[in-house]
Amino acid sequence: MDASGYLDLADRLKAYGLSIAAKGAQLCVTNPLSVNLVEEIANQGGRYVTAWGYELGERGDESGTALRLAFLLGASPGGAV
Repeated sequence: MDASGYLDLADRLKAYGLSIAAKGAQLCVTNPLSVNLVEEIANQGGRYVTAWGYELGERGDESGTALRLAFLLGASPGGAV
């Protein structure tokens, strides 16, 4: 996967106040309110998937993917942290 999808997803996740770090070919996404609220995101076959195998969305729907991940990590629009 080219980096543009990850960059777009990372930008959208930052809008929810989430912290993003690159970890190899994955994104490590953390809610700054708790170090326990973390997900690692990878691309598998054009779909964004968590380390647990939960499918969050597909390439091209970074907005929807960010919304679902923000919900899982307890974040809200505008980064109210």
